[in-house]
Amino acid sequence: MCDTFIIHGRLMASGRTTLAKNSDREPNEAQYLETFAAADHAPGAKVRCTYIEIPQVAHTFAMIGSRPWWMWGFEHGVNEHGLAIGNEAVWSKVPASTEPGLLGMDLLRLTLERAKTADEGLAVLTGLLERYGQSGATSALREQSYHNSFIIADAEGGWNLQTAGRHWVARRIDGWDAISNIYSIGADYDRISAGAIDYATRQGWFDPKAGKPFDFAAAFADTTLAFLPGCAARLAFAQSGLAALAQRRKVELEDVFALLRSHGVADQPADWRPPADGEALICMHAGAPQHSETAAAMVAELPKGKLHDSPYLLWVALASPCLSSFVPVWQDSGQPAGWEQPQGRSNRDAWWNMEGMQRGIERDYGRLAKAPQAIFAALEAETLAAVRTLAANATAAERSALTQSLARKQETACRIINAMTRELASEVVTPRPDDPRGDYLQRVEAERMAIVRGDFDDQAPVRRAATGR
Repeated sequence: MCDTFIIHGRLMASGRTTLAKNSDREPNEAQYLETFAAADHAPGAKVRCTYIEIPQVAHTFAMIGSRPWWMWGFEHGVNEHGLAIGNEAVWSKVPASTEPGLLGMDLLRLTLERAKTADEGLAVLTGLLERYGQSGATSALREQSYHNSFIIADAEGGWNLQTAGRHWVARRIDGWDAISNIYSIGADYDRISAGAIDYATRQGWFDPKAGKPFDFAAAFADTTLAFLPGCAARLAFAQSGLAALAQRRKVELEDVFALLRSHGVADQPADWRPPADGEALICMHAGAPQHSETAAAMVAELPKGKLHDSPYLLWVALASPCLSSFVPVWQDSGQPAGWEQPQGRSNRDAWWNMEGMQRGIERDYGRLAKAPQAIFAALEAETLAAVRTLAANATAAERSALTQSLARKQETACRIINAMTRELASEVVTPRPDDPRGDYLQRVEAERMAIVRGDFDDQAPVRRAATGR
């Protein structure tokens, strides 16, 4: 489960085309920020993705992306040329396979390594898809798989790409667009894979004699899954929010952050709790260990001129954005210290510090979240002011110093909030016992400890293919 959206630069107050994503994963799938330099590769070199090797290209571009701890690919990222991509899971009538292959996240990272523009990105990604397909277990602990949709963006706009097996359809983006966990391109596509219509016709999903245009979503989408209405509601909420923002034509970063933090109609009640139907929320909170929660968020402000004059700026948040602040990371500033995946089996890092704090608050979100949110809001306001007053000719070293300073402040805030929440829950506010998720926190904690101990290493397939654990 995820949400990705794009707003063209002409609608943004900054003038920069902006790609935003909440990456939703299973509760114990920690997600880490990683930076890679450009590299040259020898003829015949191979690249090892999550499950399989494929031929490497002669040169790969520098990039930064967010990666679930056990896989090679990215949930979202940006490369040195200002190409940004986010992906979503979608479910098709074409059976998804857990056989080792390329994950959608692998396709995303491979494209960032190999393409400079959104048009190139579309060609690279669809070329890889048509050659290798997409398959493999998409969970760290469970046998499951899905197909993928993507927003591929550069400063000029980009593409909404939706896939089913090796088939795909794409619509050019101009203005704004959003994708979620349902197919949303029907007959309004600009490009389509060569065999998609014939395949759908042979399967009985499309009748050319009916006299209607081919509708990719109607032909390929699996509409039988119980959680899809929640996904549809989430996409509709994102679309209505973006449409309202676009009417203003001066969309601020704060507006983008607010949409990523949205709990939809549940934003207002003071006693709101993370619900069992969390799949309907843009800022997602899981209701069971096998459900999804927001594990990381990214907002990418893409360059609007020559790259050396206007480097991209990422705003990144760990875990749920409703209980954290966004930290700026420039193309040339380096990522915050400690945000990378630690070596060995450990849950002591920036991501787990934030996630652990949030789980304490989720014991009674309505009573315990207000003070932490006020602290993070104040920190984020200070962060935005610092970035907006940074000199236009600031050096990479100055930008890096600001990134590291703001990340340290967030780490300190997290530590203080964690201690405050424990004190409140033990001495001041008794958390309500009627959690709609039942014993969810106890179950995800047991699963987390099993991962740390390695109990799953001989069972689920991804541990055999995992990197770094």
